[in-house]
Amino acid sequence: MKMNNTFSKIKVFLTRPRVVMILGNGKETASLAISQVLQGSPHGKKILIYQADPLKMKEAEFLLKKAGSVILVLTHAGEYHAEKEFFAAEKSGVAVMEKLVGILPKHGKLVLNFDDETIRDIKNQTSVSALSFGFGARADIQATDVFLTQSPDLGANFKINYEGNIVPVWLKNLFGKEHIYAALTAVAVGELLGLNLVEISDSLKSYQGLPGRMKLIEGVKNTLILDDSESAMPLSMAEGLDILKKMTIAGRKIAVLGDIINIGPNTLEAHEAIGELVKVSADLFFTVGLRAKFYAEGAKKKGFPEDKIFSFNEVKEASAALQKEMNEGDLILVDGSRELKMTKIVDEIRKI
Repeated sequence: MKMNNTFSKIKVFLTRPRVVMILGNGKETASLAISQVLQGSPHGKKILIYQADPLKMKEAEFLLKKAGSVILVLTHAGEYHAEKEFFAAEKSGVAVMEKLVGILPKHGKLVLNFDDETIRDIKNQTSVSALSFGFGARADIQATDVFLTQSPDLGANFKINYEGNIVPVWLKNLFGKEHIYAALTAVAVGELLGLNLVEISDSLKSYQGLPGRMKLIEGVKNTLILDDSESAMPLSMAEGLDILKKMTIAGRKIAVLGDIINIGPNTLEAHEAIGELVKVSADLFFTVGLRAKFYAEGAKKKGFPEDKIFSFNEVKEASAALQKEMNEGDLILVDGSRELKMTKIVDEIRKI
C-alpha cells in the first residue's frame, strides 16, 4: 500500500486495516516468510504487511496510529555473526525503531529479535506485549538443532521451541541465519494471530527466499550455485564459506568472491581474514575486484595452492574464466557487495 496521496490516507482512516509492520536489516526476507505463512491462513488478504522505510517515517507513523490492530516486528539492527553474536548497529536505524516503538498503541504487539542486544534493549522502552525470537535460550521462540540436510534435498533444517512445543522446520534450498530468523518472525506473527506451530511449519515449506540471499539454484553443466550475490559483509561472507565447507557434493567446491564495500578502515585486513577461510572451504578460488586480491593473499598465507587462485578486476572477465573451469557436479558460491554486480556472474552460469 502506498500512502503518498490523500486518497490512500483516507482509505486507511476509514478501513483501519490490520497491519504487520516490519523494520530492520532483515525486513525483506521476514516480510516474505510472514506473507507465506499468512497466505494460506484465514487471515489471508485481510492483513497489510508493510516494510517500514526510514526515509518515509511520516507514512509509517500514520499507519501505526490509524491501524485497527498492529504487530510491529523488529528483525535485527546490527550485522550478525555465525556464532550468534551481533555487532554494531547504525544509530540512525536504531533511532527509527525506538521512535516507532514509542508510538506503538497500547493494544499493539511487539515481535523482536532477542539475540540482538540493541533490539533487546528497545523492549525495555515500552509496556506493550512482546514476543521474542532467536537462538538464545531466553528467547520466547527459540531455534535449536540447526543442521544442513544433504539428501534427498539440500536445505536448512531446525526445530522451533515455544512454550514446551517442539516442531521441525525445513527450508528447501535455503541456508544461513537470515532465513532462519525470517522463519522465526513468521512463527511469532503466526502465533499472535492464532495459528498453530504445525500449520506454520507446513507453510514455511513453500518459503522460497529472495534471489541472491544464500539460495541454492541449478547451474549450467549440471552444477549447483550457492547464490549469495545480492550483498555482502565480512561475517555473512564467512557464514557462506562455512556452509560451502559443510555441504556434501559430487564435484569440486568453488568460491567466487567479490570486494566488500564500505566496511571502514580495516578493509584490507577483513578481506585477508576472509581469504584465510577459503583454505578449508573450497578447491578453487576466484576473486573479483581490487580489494579482493587481499582474499588471495589470505588464502595463500594459509597454504591454498597459488595455481588454484584466479584473480580478476571485472565481473565479465571472471565470469568467462569461471565458465571454462566449471565441471559437472561442482558447487559454486558467489558472494560480494552489490556494487560489484556479482549477480551478473550468477545470471551467466545459472541454468535457464
